[in-house]
Amino acid sequence: MTLQSLQLTTSDGVSTLTLNNPAKHNAMNFAMWQALPDLLQNVAADQATRVLVLTGAGERAFCSGNDVSEFDQVRSTPAQIDHYNDLQRTVCERLAKLSKPTIAMIDGYCLGAGLEFALLCDFRYCTPASRFAVPAVKLGLPYRYEDMVKVLDVIGPARTREMVLGGRQIDGTCAADIGLVHRLASSREALLRDVADLAGELAMAAPLSLAAAKATINEALRRDASADLALCRKLADEVYASHDYIEGRAAFAAKRKPRFEGR
Repeated sequence: MTLQSLQLTTSDGVSTLTLNNPAKHNAMNFAMWQALPDLLQNVAADQATRVLVLTGAGERAFCSGNDVSEFDQVRSTPAQIDHYNDLQRTVCERLAKLSKPTIAMIDGYCLGAGLEFALLCDFRYCTPASRFAVPAVKLGLPYRYEDMVKVLDVIGPARTREMVLGGRQIDGTCAADIGLVHRLASSREALLRDVADLAGELAMAAPLSLAAAKATINEALRRDASADLALCRKLADEVYASHDYIEGRAAFAAKRKPRFEGR
């Protein structure tokens, strides 16, 4: 745990990062943005962590965006705006580049920066009570290119125009219909169960295989440059040369569950 409003716990290979600011629907304040880069770096370095689940405290919000009430103090002058935006980019880059699978467990509001977090995760599970929106036009804020691309790549230009230009909220059922989320759980209890099941499966999978697969997907989806095919081949070769590849074959032959070590 880095500070009270960010809680990190780990059990059975699954780390859960909870945005813990329920009084403001888990809005991101400046202190949370400052703490997240090191926290995510710790998750990346922790060999005990196989999967990261990102969620919000309570049952009303995943993350309602940035804490706008702070903006007069921390995001009003040009220098402050640049610093705040650079900090956001650092957090988003570290989350996007995390080699371990990530799951957004969404119940309640998922707005603005909260939606950015969710879109950076490999899996997004929600409930019908979830609410998604990009409210920038209603707050007089820009929606930056890198953030727009995240939405476009998931739901396409027509739906992106509806969400960004309209600024309207959509519920979990609509989010599932347009492909914004991977799974719509029937209730909060079902959401907790579904995420636990997925996280457990991922935690038992081969870490090097997962990392190589995730990196290859990310390379195939790059917009800023051509895919780094040499990197993809290198990662594949490392998987073939790993102890986990030997273990996978041995477990298959013995008809038992493999015990992958990530080496």
